[in-house]
Amino acid sequence: MPFGQLPPQPPGYSGFAQSQKHADRGGMASNPQHGIPPLIAPHPESVQYTTSHPPSYGVETHDDNDSSPDSEGTVTGDSSRSLGKSKQGRGMSTAQFFSSKADESLRFLTAKQEGAKAQDQGEWKDELKGKRVWRVGGLGMWAYDQDEKVESAKGAVWRRWGEKGNGQREWLETARERTNFYNQTRGVKPLVTWKLVQPGTSFTFPPDALQIGHEGGSNQPLFSARVWHEGGLHLGKAGPHLLGGASVPYGGGELNLDTFEVLCAKPDPTLFKWMCFQHGESTKVEGWQPVEGGRERDGQSLFVAKGEWEGGDHPGKCRITDDHAHVGWGGGEVWIRPFYILAYNNATQR
Repeated sequence: MPFGQLPPQPPGYSGFAQSQKHADRGGMASNPQHGIPPLIAPHPESVQYTTSHPPSYGVETHDDNDSSPDSEGTVTGDSSRSLGKSKQGRGMSTAQFFSSKADESLRFLTAKQEGAKAQDQGEWKDELKGKRVWRVGGLGMWAYDQDEKVESAKGAVWRRWGEKGNGQREWLETARERTNFYNQTRGVKPLVTWKLVQPGTSFTFPPDALQIGHEGGSNQPLFSARVWHEGGLHLGKAGPHLLGGASVPYGGGELNLDTFEVLCAKPDPTLFKWMCFQHGESTKVEGWQPVEGGRERDGQSLFVAKGEWEGGDHPGKCRITDDHAHVGWGGGEVWIRPFYILAYNNATQR
């Protein structure tokens, strides 16, 4: 099963919630008693990120390996387990175990240092200019903040940036800078990144593009896409089989684009979770951190969302207070319920 593939539609959906409390807040988990597989599948070692490529696309061949402990893996799960259990559970040698623990400590320290800077509006402006790239997730302009004042301030910075005439060219330049940083830097990097895809260049579908959906029938893989349009940074879906490579719902229609960012991460189900919102439930963020997405022209946050449609599992977008996911389909925009929002599984693992 691809990473995050949806199980069958209701009535089975009610069996996922760990408790009614979690269900009301969008909590989502598997329930073996109902015989339904987890919403996030086990580590898909055999995931094929592409089935075929149109002439304008190729397979990226740059060396994305990092010699630092951080690039080799991230310690997840219960860190209180004994050394023996950790080694046995992960097949680690003693040296690998201590190396991964050092990586975990370094990530924690980096998150603490950057977290102190992340409330500075000057840092947000530098991020928009490509001068600031965060080394951990859940920070910066594209991260939703549950503090209403901070979130409102981020929206205001984004609006002013657009009002000054900044647009697609500026987004493209900063997206290129981010991608170069993620591909070339050593040390701590965010567990989730957005990388630029352009036809006819070395920026093709990255090998770590995270499959979060699939087409109905053909089962072709779908990824989350992000692109600037009309003053906003909008989310949709991407796949080598799609016209242009990406599809974004906008204004009741579907835009097909050949220059976009694609969501990348290790397909590790311990790092993420899908927050479920049933029919009639509106998006509400309480006690969990959405993965970084985009923003509307007015500064409102957009989340990485998905929903089941016509036998497929389609990535799209969702705004705070929405009671549906927006997905591009057949040249139009469809609203899907129930829907899911991608979130970090652990606030300390970003």
